[in-house]
Amino acid sequence: MEETGGITSKLSVLLAISDTDEAKKIEEVLLKENDIIIEDTISDGFLLADKVKILLPDVIVIDYHLKNINVLDFVSEVIVRYPTTATLIIVDEEDLIDLRKLLSFRNVITRPLKFNELPQFIRNAFVTTIKKRKLLSSSFKEKKPGVLIVISSAKGGVGKSVISANLSLILGNLKEQYKVILLDMNIPYGDQKAILGISPEKNQSVVDLLRISEELTPVRISSIAVRSEAYPNFDIILSPNRANSYKEIDAECLIQVIKALKLMYDFIIVDANPGIDQINRTLFEESERILILFTPEISSIYRLVNFLRDFQGLRIARPPDLIYNKRSKKADKVIGNILAKVLPYQIYASITEDIKSFTDSLNYLYPAVTKKGTARNDMMRLAQALLEWYNQL
Repeated sequence: MEETGGITSKLSVLLAISDTDEAKKIEEVLLKENDIIIEDTISDGFLLADKVKILLPDVIVIDYHLKNINVLDFVSEVIVRYPTTATLIIVDEEDLIDLRKLLSFRNVITRPLKFNELPQFIRNAFVTTIKKRKLLSSSFKEKKPGVLIVISSAKGGVGKSVISANLSLILGNLKEQYKVILLDMNIPYGDQKAILGISPEKNQSVVDLLRISEELTPVRISSIAVRSEAYPNFDIILSPNRANSYKEIDAECLIQVIKALKLMYDFIIVDANPGIDQINRTLFEESERILILFTPEISSIYRLVNFLRDFQGLRIARPPDLIYNKRSKKADKVIGNILAKVLPYQIYASITEDIKSFTDSLNYLYPAVTKKGTARNDMMRLAQALLEWYNQL
């Protein structure tokens, strides 16, 4: 319900009520209100999602017991897909024993209904929803845009995902309280769900963000992001778990998502696929920093050289920063001279080899960076270097 040129438009309402007699009584009351219009009334949830998509009502008044639909799941979906649409759930008194499920939904009224009070409940539900959206959206305007840091490699198995998780943990737990989000862009079947101990049942992923890329708001982003108990204080967007999901990654939608995330977060850390595919090309072009990990194996170095040659053909202004992972004195003796000859860029940072710490970290689900050791110190130094760069922007 907005004011345009001094004229107040009507509040559009969709009724989804099981009992037809109750629906008629609600209609009779609402039809007397000058600022409310009933878009439609239905008694079955089978086509409700399509109705909402077509009508885009301001308020949905929905029966908790509407047949052929899980109402709580539906309302959760509405919050994500239609953040300006308010929902008002009608429940029976005995439903209040299920109150824990309803706590996240502010707009709940209990039967027996006081029909004459219903119009004001509808107005309040709409106003509350709009105010909450404006409050969340204000975060888009109150901070400098964040930075996208892409972590990739020339081959798999070099520790990229573990470093991404631990770096996100460091940046997200500093006293400055930076807002950090980790995107698992290993498409498909990314490793962050396993590394961070996130339930396998969590199915929302970066694909869900891309589907609503033109309508992103902080509340929508937050509804798809998850948190890890072992790695606290940063958000995670998971990789999709379907084999054909690669086809769902549209470059233009990905760019829109990145722009929205930069307005909400200080650091967007991307755990990217190895190599240079179309997804990585887009990520590289939109990033402020690119970290390329490699390990001292000859196969890793050969692939790195080829990767960097192809990278130079992308014409990206800033060269990648090379991160030497699993470094040791023994490895330096074997490949130190080779690296000096074949790498076109200097090594930006090194992570000392610490097989036990990283293996235990994965097996027992704790952040490697929380245990004392040279690897922890190296990762802290990497984070500090990135912070110094960020604060100079």
